[in-house]
Amino acid sequence: MPTAIRPSTGKLTTYGPGALALLLLGGLGGYYYLRKRFEPAPNQLSVPNILAQCTFQWQADPDAVPPEPCAALLVPVQLPGCPLTCYLQFDTGAPSSLLYAHALHALRTAYPATAAVVQVHGASVPNFSFQLGAATVVAAQVRVVEYGDEELPADSAEPFIIGTLGADVLENRVLVLDYAQRRFQLFPQLPAALARRAVFIPLRFRKRRLLLRATLLGQQYELLFDSGSSAYALITNRKPWKALAEVGAAVQTSDVNSWGHTLTAYTAPTQAKLELGAIALPLRRVTYIQGVKWWQYVLMRASGMGGMLGNEPFRHHTLILDTFAGRFGLIAHPIES
Repeated sequence: MPTAIRPSTGKLTTYGPGALALLLLGGLGGYYYLRKRFEPAPNQLSVPNILAQCTFQWQADPDAVPPEPCAALLVPVQLPGCPLTCYLQFDTGAPSSLLYAHALHALRTAYPATAAVVQVHGASVPNFSFQLGAATVVAAQVRVVEYGDEELPADSAEPFIIGTLGADVLENRVLVLDYAQRRFQLFPQLPAALARRAVFIPLRFRKRRLLLRATLLGQQYELLFDSGSSAYALITNRKPWKALAEVGAAVQTSDVNSWGHTLTAYTAPTQAKLELGAIALPLRRVTYIQGVKWWQYVLMRASGMGGMLGNEPFRHHTLILDTFAGRFGLIAHPIES
């Protein structure tokens, strides 16, 4: 049964002993320890200076309520010696690309020739390469995590996901995502014809995290663009969620799988507009997630980050992420009636 938004009466937040010690004793020192502990490793990807483009696929989540047709953005890739088209989930919330151990084992079992090019040593695959459109992307080393499907899908049309394509692929590059045409284009530089059509705001690419400033109900926020949060418009913490959600509106509760951990998402309708410079986009929904680890909450609060934007607000636009020039651009598309 759906719940309803009620005016806040205030509630104490409970932290575990480790978080409490950090907050009481660490102060800014604790924040800098966490920031250092979780900053990304050096970029291992080498992307050639040519256009890398493909048609991406949306992965649906039929178990969501209501069913979500665009739960994950999948990029097709080809591995040397493997006839099967594999997929990487494009996730700008991940500063480094990853491979999934269970999926790699299933791939090597079904296609033994791939064992020579996908050799797992400890917790990484050295000298890993894949074809992204016409471009060959090479990684000196890619970390492997215990995740992924343990066998290939019975339906050959179903995408087989072998890993995550993170924000490391964007370093000193320009990504153009045309949501309407499902077009993924990675340029060395932004073509002038596209630049003339776009409206830009500043973009920070700090520690391989895409940060932009937005205004919601007159309040400024620094938001992370996270393409891995495809099913959500805006994820924030409880206080701004209560301010943005419609009072008295039904709240949808759902389970979220975050790397094998089940979290709870609370999503409510909102009338707030997402203001990005001269552009105002309807947000429609706002979400907060319960069950995140204490250090994630502390790091987010201490860093000043106000939330994460998913793909949903931009679905009627072409989105431009120009990390080379430090700008975030949008090109509007007509909405079909």
